Amino acid sequence: MNLDVIIVLSHESKKANLSEFAKKRIEKAIDFYKKNQTKILFSGGYSLNCKKGKGSAEAELMKLYAMEKGLPERDIILETESRDTQGNAYFTKQILIPKTWKNILVITSDFHIPKTKFFFDFVYGDGYNISYEGSATNPLKRRNKKLIESEKKSQKIMEEIYYKKKIKMGEDEEIGNLLRNFYSRFH
Repeated sequence: MNLDVIIVLSHESKKANLSEFAKKRIEKAIDFYKKNQTKILFSGGYSLNCKKGKGSAEAELMKLYAMEKGLPERDIILETESRDTQGNAYFTKQILIPKTWKNILVITSDFHIPKTKFFFDFVYGDGYNISYEGSATNPLKRRNKKLIESEKKSQKIMEEIYYKKKIKMGEDEEIGNLLRNFYSRFH
């Protein structure tokens, strides 16, 4: 696999502690890094449940954990503006555009791949070669079943909003405006 960058999505951190989901995602990314020796872009600002700017952004916590696991700082890039999966896609794309990187691996949890694929494919649009890998989670846990249902519901809501607002794949300005309007509701 000829990769330009590996993007790793955060998962809601609690009190400056990475979730187990985030740790597994980072560990999977490090495995790919060892095979590809490419840059890793950690994506995550503050979850919608947290006040922006209070404490460390999730990407910063991810960087520290990855460095503890042996990932060199020189190969780490941070995206700290996103607050959800749509934001992960939009803000990472803004970082990649000037670099002209087109071959991308996105790592998240296995239950999160359908929603992640929807947002990244929609936000990035044509011209990118994006593949997806999920870190394993226990599908039998009640909590994980609820997460899967929540993922489906939020994706459906966004599909309807894109349709109603006539936003097309890869339309950065329109997607960015929608995202900034959405984020302005959270402090």
